[in-house]
Amino acid sequence: MESVKLYGLDDQYARALFRYQGASTHKSLMRYLEGRFGKTDRSYGTMMRGLNQQYTWRGPETEITITYHGFRERGFLTAESRILAPLFLNLHGDHSF
Repeated sequence: MESVKLYGLDDQYARALFRYQGASTHKSLMRYLEGRFGKTDRSYGTMMRGLNQQYTWRGPETEITITYHGFRERGFLTAESRILAPLFLNLHGDHSF
């Protein structure tokens, strides 16, 4: 992992952003997330464009998204509250990337 940023709203968790580098790190994260939450349905919440990939797992309270740019071997993993993250973005704008 290159960096971790945590965001909150009213002393509650809103979002965590992890930046990482390397194909092996990406594969390891994918194995863990698929093992823990299941494979993503490519027809919903998943995009693949060339070397860019995006996968999303949605739960009742949390949404996890992993975006990987294969050409640069860089990725972002976000885990955010489905309730608080939208409120956080409305108040502060999305300056996390």
